[in-house]
Amino acid sequence: MNKLKVTVGIVVLLITNSFFLKANDTIRVMHYNLMYYGKKVYDCDNINNNIDEKNENLAEIIQYVKPDIFSVNELDGEGAYPVSDDATYLLDNALNVDGVSYYKKAEFPGIYLVNTIFYNSNKLRVKEHYPLDVSYGGLDKIFNVYKFYYNAEDLEATNDTAYVYCLVAHLKAGSYSENETQRAYETSLIMDYFESIGEAGNYLILGDFNVYSPTETAFQNLINPDNSIFNFNDPANQIGEWSKNYSYRYYHTQSTHAYGECFSGGGMDDRFDFILASDYIIDGADHFTYVPDSYQTIGQDGSNYNGSLNTTSNSAVPNNIAQALYNMSDHLPVYLELAVDQNQGEPLGLTELLEEDIRIHYQNPASNKMNLTIEGMDRRNLSIQLYTVKGEKVFEKEFGLDIGHTNITLNIEDLNSGLYVLNISDHSKLFYSSKVVIQNGD
Repeated sequence: MNKLKVTVGIVVLLITNSFFLKANDTIRVMHYNLMYYGKKVYDCDNINNNIDEKNENLAEIIQYVKPDIFSVNELDGEGAYPVSDDATYLLDNALNVDGVSYYKKAEFPGIYLVNTIFYNSNKLRVKEHYPLDVSYGGLDKIFNVYKFYYNAEDLEATNDTAYVYCLVAHLKAGSYSENETQRAYETSLIMDYFESIGEAGNYLILGDFNVYSPTETAFQNLINPDNSIFNFNDPANQIGEWSKNYSYRYYHTQSTHAYGECFSGGGMDDRFDFILASDYIIDGADHFTYVPDSYQTIGQDGSNYNGSLNTTSNSAVPNNIAQALYNMSDHLPVYLELAVDQNQGEPLGLTELLEEDIRIHYQNPASNKMNLTIEGMDRRNLSIQLYTVKGEKVFEKEFGLDIGHTNITLNIEDLNSGLYVLNISDHSKLFYSSKVVIQNGD
């Protein structure tokens, strides 16, 4: 075995081991429309939507689910009667209760109704917050984006971590064409935001989408975007004509009531609430991986299609939790789990390993052909390899590096679309390794 193969083989082994390190922690994610928490609006008042009674019910639900990321819609963001700081009131009376003290609230701009997150500070910290302003037809709202990093045990010593973005949205309600148009506009802004980041990553969109069909432009903007590297997935894999469709009864999220004053009526026959995940999360490309079959609609046992939530013989949750869900909101929360490894940061072998006298430029994503420009200070023979994330080598090309610029074209049209590892090495060491997305036509 020659020296090149030994060196590259070791590197690939390290890449594979780091990339697929057995997950040793789980992030539990829950989204919930709180139904006018702290707001007096329409038929909702402090009698039939009492904030203290909501806290009692929510506390039961939180203690049962124990989410690490808890995103919400319809939280009062103006300090309206009866409390001046609804987020803190919820935090102190529904989350950090009965000996729990690790939940924190994320920051957000004040607005009529807030889309925000509470989180387990033992596991997560906020790196950045970005409010996404939405104005349409004279009405303003804010979708909030939070970039979290995993709070690894050795974070202070290693300064290595992994990031996950959470965008919390509440799309326009209503079944009229103008409502659909506004929802489409809102999701177009969401996708513009992710494209502005400039690269694929660990992205979640959480919210009440108010969509009646997956064919709506609003939903198609998310699951079939123009730039496929920002594609979002339904982790439940239940995309279909879910509205008023018995076949989707286990995924309907509204309404918990057949009729009611503050509560929307109509029974359980609409799928409005979602957590969508990027390809990176579904594929486990960067530390956070969707746990298969973990997606669920909390409390939905499918037994009362088009009727009120089953609170007396619910097979999905204990009856006291079903009753708390019924009392709390006309929506049910949705939930999933993310496996996260604690060997954080860019995995070994995927960090930049260039020496000071070599620089590499190439397009990413690449389609059919990959054009690389390598700047070198001396002549040497190098090898380019492409590996799948499972460590299988699928491409290799030898080339000679000249002084100055060396231009290389790789024919990759036979490779399947997906995430790969690009390595550049000589016969003694690895000079460069990074992730590259290949997008080839069908």
